[in-house]
Amino acid sequence: MKHLFKIMFFSFALLLTVYSCDDSEGENEGKFDANPTTGWVQFVTSGASRDIAIDSYNTDNLFEVPVFVNVPISSSELRINYDLVSVSGPNPNTVFNNNGVLLNPAGSSTFFFFSDLEAGNLDVANGGAKDPLTIEAFPKIQFDIAQAANITEAMVFDVVLTSTSSADVTAGVDGSSRPVSYRIRICPSLNSASGNFVGDYNLTVTSGDSLFGGPVFADQTVTISEGANGAFSRQFDVAYLPGGPTNTMTVTFSFTNGQVIIDNGLSTNIGCASLLLLGGDPSNIIAQPCDDSESLTLNMLDFQGGSGGCGVSDIPLVVVLTKV
Repeated sequence: MKHLFKIMFFSFALLLTVYSCDDSEGENEGKFDANPTTGWVQFVTSGASRDIAIDSYNTDNLFEVPVFVNVPISSSELRINYDLVSVSGPNPNTVFNNNGVLLNPAGSSTFFFFSDLEAGNLDVANGGAKDPLTIEAFPKIQFDIAQAANITEAMVFDVVLTSTSSADVTAGVDGSSRPVSYRIRICPSLNSASGNFVGDYNLTVTSGDSLFGGPVFADQTVTISEGANGAFSRQFDVAYLPGGPTNTMTVTFSFTNGQVIIDNGLSTNIGCASLLLLGGDPSNIIAQPCDDSESLTLNMLDFQGGSGGCGVSDIPLVVVLTKV
């Protein structure tokens, strides 16, 4: 019998040792060592931010932010409270119908996989790989991105873990690097109805003068409108100055698959032995901006494909458009 008690005592001591989840510092150092029902909740320790573009996000899918429950023994349901804190743009509390409470079922804990997180092997919030059953075990704060479909400017906000329903489980750990804030930026649609990149913009060429001498386009204000290819296409008229201040050409581009695509074969109306054309630079395609609070850069090619018969080919032409 004495041997049985010794074995039970040793097993219990081993359980506490194995289940110890403490990695705290400062005033809370050692706080979670003694009891395996204590611990904390936090977000992933790396990559704790996410940009979402309405134009490319499949709104049939909820956006999910996993929360790590670092509690060895979760004997009862845990309510994890969080706030949506606006940083800029529309208030997320008026856009989303989240109630600010995440439920973690009894018996569910991510403590046993926390070592993977600490080793940098687990980044499920940004597409990292892990056993799908493990990932599904994590409680997740969900956002219906379709509810943000009508925003017209970038919405930046923080999801902040504030407390839990258990006095023994904290949101983060004071004195330790346990992130309780996760930043999300949602970029609005760039269709013309949103008003993004439609209207007056200051144009500047940053790539230098034309090979003919003088500017390719003068610094000026141009008016961008919807193009002929629908709500995601744009166009503006500007004088190609090697041909003179009245030699107006039309520059056309579109927001396609999250990129800024400039049409090829844009006529400048002049040339040496043949018509000189402009087009997009396929080696320098940029991602579409979040909204028109950002400048838009058009990476183009002058003398595209050797056009114009002037003995030169594919000279970089960089045009920057900034909302007036």
